[in-house]
Amino acid sequence: MIKCFFNDLENVTIKNLRKAKRSIRAAVAWINFNHYKDVFDELLNKGVEVKIILNNDEVNRRYMNNIQYLNSRGAKIRLVSFDGIMHHKFCVIDEQICLFGSFNWTENASTRNIENLNICDEYKVVSDYLLEFKALWKLSKDDIRLLTRPIYCRKCGGAVINILFMKQEGDYQTRIDVLQQCDCAQNVIYTEYYDLSVYYNYIGLINRFDNEIAEIQENGNTIEYQRLVDQEDFYIANYLSNVRDNRMGLPIIHAVGVKTWKWLDKHDGELVYKIIWKERGTERYIEDEYEIFDEHTGL
Repeated sequence: MIKCFFNDLENVTIKNLRKAKRSIRAAVAWINFNHYKDVFDELLNKGVEVKIILNNDEVNRRYMNNIQYLNSRGAKIRLVSFDGIMHHKFCVIDEQICLFGSFNWTENASTRNIENLNICDEYKVVSDYLLEFKALWKLSKDDIRLLTRPIYCRKCGGAVINILFMKQEGDYQTRIDVLQQCDCAQNVIYTEYYDLSVYYNYIGLINRFDNEIAEIQENGNTIEYQRLVDQEDFYIANYLSNVRDNRMGLPIIHAVGVKTWKWLDKHDGELVYKIIWKERGTERYIEDEYEIFDEHTGL
């Protein structure tokens, strides 16, 4: 359910913040800490994990004393710089509800501007905002620049992307390959072996949800079916996004893929590279699947 608010937005925001029991994840362009410091202090006293992303500018830097104080108490508040403004205004509370809209947490937004604030508890909306927060928390200015302005192949003009593949190798290992590809070439540029759990954690998520989804489909419960599909999508995306922590020595991993069979008709098909996760900002130039140029690449 979504509730929309157009008046008294600061009090609505603070009232909902005070309900937090475990965590808040906020990405808000501008916050007046003279108004919000006390509520963050209360949350920290209750043991609530507080993570906040702000735009790095002189408006927010005016509150560095408050920010440093809250960080010393256990909050994690970051001022981030990208090529453009970090213009979000959202907050996820306890991974259960999300506040979002045009409303900055400032005096002008509260008393002078025409603003809106929405509060939503729908799983898909909340989980998408959680993934966006995680991306902004992990990705640097240089990362965002690489993702929004990819290198293009001089020969074919296609974006040059790094796709990570993983599969079980023997009884005890996960094999990781990184395929660098554009529209005219595919080359494996990295191969390494990791503990089998790297692959099994991913397969375990698929098996866990697919079994539940199959049962629900038989029962015809469309609402529960969609909830489970959304949960599966979130858990898999959240797991695969951990590639940001180990980029195999490369500047960026653009996507994660699997080699899979695609049926063209009832009698014929072909192997393709199917993309199962895309990094933030790559949707416009990364396809959902790719033709395999050479089936003997070793993937």
